[in-house]
Order: sequence, then structure tokens, then C-alpha cells
Amino acid sequence: MNSILSNLLSLTSIISPCIVFGTCCFFLVKKSSVEAILMTIGSGIGLLITILYSFLPLIISTQHLAYTEISKYYAIVGIISLIASLCFAAGLLILVINTVKKQPVIHNQFPKSTDYNHD
Repeated sequence: MNSILSNLLSLTSIISPCIVFGTCCFFLVKKSSVEAILMTIGSGIGLLITILYSFLPLIISTQHLAYTEISKYYAIVGIISLIASLCFAAGLLILVINTVKKQPVIHNQFPKSTDYNHD
């Protein structure tokens, strides 16, 4: 019972990557653009990596792998995770740059005390 509970608690780390991936998929459906594609790819691979990291200790313990093999797997998964993070970051950067360019700059949008007519 304790191992089942600990496995379920370890799956809570999947919640935020699922939300990010779902949001990126929604953005991709609404606006098919380079930034949406990059962010969806990055978050999708990130979600898969998070799931893999959750189950990797279980796989390692059942296969009785040597430390050298385990370190190879973690290195490969780490490199893939880095590439996914770079894809997501590039997409987010493009999205921010495009959003900032499109918004008009509004000067003096807040009223000043001198703007009110004092009778």
C-alpha cells in the first residue's frame, strides 16, 4: 500500500507539464505559427521526459542495471530534455517579441492630478 501511495504521489509532478502541454496545444489550434509549433514540441517532449523520469527508477530496479548503464540513460534523457527546453524557450521568446511588437504604446494612460478640473 505504501509503495502504491508513493508512486501516486510521484505522479503529481506530471500535473504542471500536462497543463503547459495542453495550453500549448490550444495555442497551436488557435494560431498555427512557428512559436506555437516550437512551444508545443518542447512541452510535449518535456511531458514525455517527466513521465519517463517518474518511471525510470522502477524500470532500473526491475532490470537490475549497472551504474554505467543507468548514467548513460540519464545522460541521453538529459540531452533530449535540454533540446526540448530550448525549443520551448525559443518559441516563448518569439511569442513575447511578436506580442511586444504588436501592442501600441500608449503614453500618459493614467490621469494626473492636474488633469482634473478643480472648481
